[in-house]
Amino acid sequence: MQKRNVFLALVAVLLLVRAPLGFAQLGRQALTPHRTLGYYNSDTGLFEPLRSATQDLAEPALTPTTGTLVYKFTITLKSPLPKNALVICSAGGAVIETGYSADEQGFGIATLESGDTYTCSVSMPYSWQLHTASTDKIILSYKAETYEAIQVTAANGTGTTVMSTAGRTSSQTIAEIPVPANGATTTETVSVTL
Repeated sequence: MQKRNVFLALVAVLLLVRAPLGFAQLGRQALTPHRTLGYYNSDTGLFEPLRSATQDLAEPALTPTTGTLVYKFTITLKSPLPKNALVICSAGGAVIETGYSADEQGFGIATLESGDTYTCSVSMPYSWQLHTASTDKIILSYKAETYEAIQVTAANGTGTTVMSTAGRTSSQTIAEIPVPANGATTTETVSVTL
């Protein structure tokens, strides 16, 4: 019985010694690390932090970078074009900065020049709020395709509708170009075979 009393006394002493340390932990709050929002830039291999709204307010007002992107298409058809079909061209230009990105799109309907050669033009005026226009690049892309209108009759023969369906399509990205001088018109000549 004496051993039991000694053991209980030791346990009580241990609890009394440890209790203040345990209660001290309740008053402490865990430190939360400051987190920075951003992204990994695969070109430079560096972490790029996003700018905060206060940084945006501190910057002076930007003069928009303006201009026009013009695509001149020459489209050669190797597949016959049905009588009720169109040849369509579309183009795009995109610029990406750390805190800003812009994307321009446009399209046109091609006209027959001669034989199986069509021409098409797309003009895209732009106005971009670029912070680093002198070092930015524009990513250019285009697409040419044929569309055919087909008449569809319901299975029970009571109704018809006209639908369009894509035939041949070709889309590509052109090499990047520097942002042109403010107000400039930049013309890209594109040859496509469908």
